[in-house]
Amino acid sequence: MAKIALAQFRSTVGKVQPNKEKMIGMIRKAAKKGADIIVFPELFSTGYNLELMGDILDDISEWADGPVINAARSEAAANGIYVILGVPYKENGKRYNSAVMINDKGEVLNVYHKNNLWDVEQNYFEYGDHDYRVYDSHFGRFGVIVCYDVDFPETCRRLALAGAQIIFVSAAWATTHRTLWDVYIPARALENTVFVAAVNRTGVEGSIIYFGDSKVCDPTGAVIARAGENTEEILYCEADVDIIESIRDAFPYLKELREYPPLPENKFRNSPKDGKAN
Repeated sequence: MAKIALAQFRSTVGKVQPNKEKMIGMIRKAAKKGADIIVFPELFSTGYNLELMGDILDDISEWADGPVINAARSEAAANGIYVILGVPYKENGKRYNSAVMINDKGEVLNVYHKNNLWDVEQNYFEYGDHDYRVYDSHFGRFGVIVCYDVDFPETCRRLALAGAQIIFVSAAWATTHRTLWDVYIPARALENTVFVAAVNRTGVEGSIIYFGDSKVCDPTGAVIARAGENTEEILYCEADVDIIESIRDAFPYLKELREYPPLPENKFRNSPKDGKAN
């Protein structure tokens, strides 16, 4: 049984310290509630509205031993809880929109770089390299993607075929695309017969409004837990990964998945934008 905590977070834009302090409190609270893992939204440590941050983004981005990551590692080890962080991350002279996975011993398992960049993100971040990994833990096998990644069925399908039982989505989803949130999260759970736990932001950053509604869907696509609208809170949910096999007998999408020939040339593909900041 996986005991999941989703930190529906309201960030202070451009100010790492108050966001870090709030993160520490949420990790401790979730651990006291018995959570196995707590997941934070996309770019929670800085805020998401990139155009508001401008030239300071590089200064407030994380690195391998950055202040937010180090604090989370210490809290993970002290409280025996897994932590997933959505942060801007600097590596090898490049900047990424990333999710950092930390285990309950405080060890960094991996840093996943978002593969599908939304809109102006392409001006600030580099693309990830399709590093879809599945991680073994005492509460089940899980994978992680970031926000716009979930719009593409291939991302979750890759993780499911690699053995993921739970897929965590770290997101900053605005009200302008609210209806898609309610479609994609249940759909990715059902079509892959996995649990999908998606954490969203809340609050207002300039012209961007985040609505919350973090949710967990079971392998039939049913919403089994959801957070409030426009509230800052921690959503708790238990996910029984042992039910997955019986559900896959009833919905045998993966077991009956046929191998398809290569896709035709994509005539609609956009080339990545040039001039992204490093």
